[in-house]
Amino acid sequence: MTASLPRDLLEIDLSERTWSRSRLADAVLDMAPGGAALAVHLLDERISGPLDPLGEENPLCFAAGPFAGSALPAAAKHALATVSPLTGLINDTLSSSHWSAALRRMGLAALVIRGRAEGLTALVIDGTSVEFRDAAALAGSSADAAGRALRRELGDVRARVCAAGPAGERLARFAVVENDGRQAGRGGAGAVFGSKALKAIVLRGGGEVPVADPEAMARLARRLRERAIGPKTAKYRVLGTGANMRVLDRMGLLPTRNFSAARFEGTERVTPERARESPESYVEYRAGCANCPVQCEHRYVRRDGDRRHAAASEYESTWALGPNCGVDDLDAVLDAVDRCDRYGLDTISTGGVIAWTMECVERGILSAQRVGVDARFGNARAMLALIDAVASGEGFGALLARGVRAAAAEVGGGSERFAMHCKGLEMPGYEPRGLPTYALGLAVCTRGACHNRAATYDLDLRRPTSAYTPDERARACIEQEDYAAAWDTLLLCKFVRDCFDDFWNEAAELLTAAVGGAWDAARLHAVAVQSWERKRSVNARLGWKPEDDVLPARLFEDPLSGGPAAGLRLESASLEAMKYAYERGRANRAVVR
Repeated sequence: MTASLPRDLLEIDLSERTWSRSRLADAVLDMAPGGAALAVHLLDERISGPLDPLGEENPLCFAAGPFAGSALPAAAKHALATVSPLTGLINDTLSSSHWSAALRRMGLAALVIRGRAEGLTALVIDGTSVEFRDAAALAGSSADAAGRALRRELGDVRARVCAAGPAGERLARFAVVENDGRQAGRGGAGAVFGSKALKAIVLRGGGEVPVADPEAMARLARRLRERAIGPKTAKYRVLGTGANMRVLDRMGLLPTRNFSAARFEGTERVTPERARESPESYVEYRAGCANCPVQCEHRYVRRDGDRRHAAASEYESTWALGPNCGVDDLDAVLDAVDRCDRYGLDTISTGGVIAWTMECVERGILSAQRVGVDARFGNARAMLALIDAVASGEGFGALLARGVRAAAAEVGGGSERFAMHCKGLEMPGYEPRGLPTYALGLAVCTRGACHNRAATYDLDLRRPTSAYTPDERARACIEQEDYAAAWDTLLLCKFVRDCFDDFWNEAAELLTAAVGGAWDAARLHAVAVQSWERKRSVNARLGWKPEDDVLPARLFEDPLSGGPAAGLRLESASLEAMKYAYERGRANRAVVR
């Protein structure tokens, strides 16, 4: 790696109020050039065995992508690795935009934070110092409000702020952290901030980010930008991910009412496309990450509403708080998304715990008195009240804030069978009973039920009627995991994935231009495999066992009803055969470190 490139590690101890800056060795950056690979490497070095995710020994490991701050579009991103308070396992989460680039502009490749501050604290970091700033006045504020307040206090409108909201301060296990309106969303990093009495991290100053080959980088950046404004990203530019809702509903693969059905009769009333198709009623705002031409975020608010509360219409959020809760009121869904953003709550997990609560009430396992509201499917007011309760940690919300696995274990009554999670992480919005390769991907994912660590549903969606052997599905899962690990190391936005004709070779060319050295497809692939192996190794030290790779009983016991996928359910023997083939395939692919 070229010596002048960002390669420093800043380590901060909140307990001791000390910090140190050092240079990462070539050997480290050769096997972990940035992003998730580097963040996971730093976590791996600091985890020796089981720990309390909300204890001061749990580190927060940030690592910028190797292209952040460069001319390359759709690449201003960073990774954050920590131990999840929701799962007790590794949580490698991603965010993006100006804060990511600011790390590298300060010459930093990575940032590690440990310990616990005595009182609520904001870290203010510039190129030469770290200030431990009293943040008591920011208690209870949203991440956005905290950022605006800190910029005013510092008199620096260009300061970049990463912060937790009030849900993180109150240790909601699925609280997020936010920067520049973007979120490191799943797994509870916001609660880890809260456990450390860390409100915000402010980055100030910095210069230009050098690259190893400026001429090559300029040429490659132009090529990717041209492709990124073409037909390959049209879906994201025109509609965003909210376009998935209608498609999945028609396929009978839209999880509805806590995965008890796979088609939703209210889809047309709640799809974000309805807002776009009703300009007389809704105002649309476009947004996106720094240096990205796609601008995929589509925010909506009623014309007579408060425009400061325009809500993002990403598929996972609108699904989790719409069909999954049986709510067909678009205004209520947008309100719910906005509340989660202001409180700093992961929308997928929030929708998951509320949908489980609604089913418990309908089955008589929970009473309205205990929940505090008559929470039944379709009751939008109850959904909004429960979001408030989760964020405040009051009443039944205190239990829900621990996640659906913990809530079901305490409530019992058979509710565990429809607590929709894997390893404690609530499930995203694709129906596994109709997507068996995706089901395998969820079961074995090191993070829990995550659809972003391997797009294993691609095989099922592209050829849904094909019969595949366990070996073929396992191979597809491994290939998608390695592919995702490479993207998460480079930290290119996955929404430009179709802009590459030959990803592995083109990505290696990009990396060579950015950091130097002799990168090729084989070397990049080895980095991706090593990154996955590190995640598995960390999890093993934290107590993970292969028998933990299970899915909710509902998926095996309750066949889908209605729609093209009617009658489908998962078979335990088939999943076990796929897992066996997967483990054998992983063993054959292992990289010796």
